This record gives sequence, C-alpha cells and structure tokens, in this order.
Amino acid sequence: MASKVNQPDFVFKKLADINVSNMTEKKGRFTYLSWTHAWKAVKDNYPTATFVKTIYTDNQNNQLPFMRDTKGNTWVGVSVTIEGITLEEIYMVTDHNNKAIQFPDSFAVNTAHQRCLTKCLAYHGLGINVYAGEDLPMESSNVEVLDDYKDKADGFKDKIKSAKNQKALDAIAKDISAAKLPDSLAGPVRSAWSNKSRQLKAS
Repeated sequence: MASKVNQPDFVFKKLADINVSNMTEKKGRFTYLSWTHAWKAVKDNYPTATFVKTIYTDNQNNQLPFMRDTKGNTWVGVSVTIEGITLEEIYMVTDHNNKAIQFPDSFAVNTAHQRCLTKCLAYHGLGINVYAGEDLPMESSNVEVLDDYKDKADGFKDKIKSAKNQKALDAIAKDISAAKLPDSLAGPVRSAWSNKSRQLKAS
C-alpha cells in the first residue's frame, strides 16, 4: 500500500499550503513567481524532485530545446517529477508584455523555460493561487497576478456601491460586460450588482 505522503493529493495539498507571497517579483504590469525560490521550496520539501526540459527534433533532425511553427511562434516544454508524480507543461515564448514572440532569441527561450517550470510546479500545487485568473485569454497566461483585472473589479464594486439609481447601475453593467473580466472576478462583481439592484428597487 502506498504511503500517504506519496499520494498525489497529499503532495498537492502540501505544496499548495506554502505561502509564496514573498517569492514573487514585479515585472511591468505583472507579478511573477521566481523560479529559483519556487524550485528551492519544492526541493526543501521533496529533495528527490527533478525537472526535465523537453528536447524537440526539427525537420532537419536538429535537437533543439524548443519547437516552432512556420510563422515563427515558439514553444518550450518542461516536465516535473515529485514523489513519482510527473506533470508536463508546454509554454509559448512571450515578451515582457506576455505577447507571443516570432522567432525569439536564446534569452527569450531561456526565460520561457523558467516560466514554464514555475507553471508546471503550480500544477503540483506550489503557487497555484497565483493562477486564480487562469480563465483569461491564453496570451495573458503565465505565472502572474492579474492586477489590472483585479483593479477593474474593485473599481466596479465601488461604483456599484455608490450608484444612486437603477439607470446608473445599468450603465455600470454595460462597462462590466465590456471589461470581459475572468469568471473568478466577474462572479463577485455580478453578485454585488444584483444585490445593489434589489436594494434600489426596495427603496
């Protein structure tokens, strides 16, 4: 019978319970989980953990640490094994604005590997809370705190709270729809709107 500490749900819970707030770094509009701190946290808890960068073969039989389509879009792959549990991630090479890079240089590929590693670690549980907005469009995915969307959601809540009538509330609803917030943030905003609407109708 497998030991409890080797079971997938135990590994995930243990890593998910680690506070990573002091392991992040701000770059532009986004906050990233540092791959060095993340990997150290994993190794501190699971010394035998390993990761492997995927090697691809191109149409000329060259062995490369990335794969690329005919338009130059490029991806990297990383697999992480913890307590016999292997999870994989394939990640697009992006710039500092999280936009795809066509024909990226080696530095961008290396950075993508680091981001791919941290995202793969999140699948194991570490820093999973950083991905609370994973229902965003793919070009915004990465190990990032969704600051802009959270700010917008908080702003909508403030406007809803101060709305004096249903007409003002309806105008806010249009702005909320246009903002296309991820479901994890839109839900609470919609609830606040509905509650305020009931209050106005009852007054």
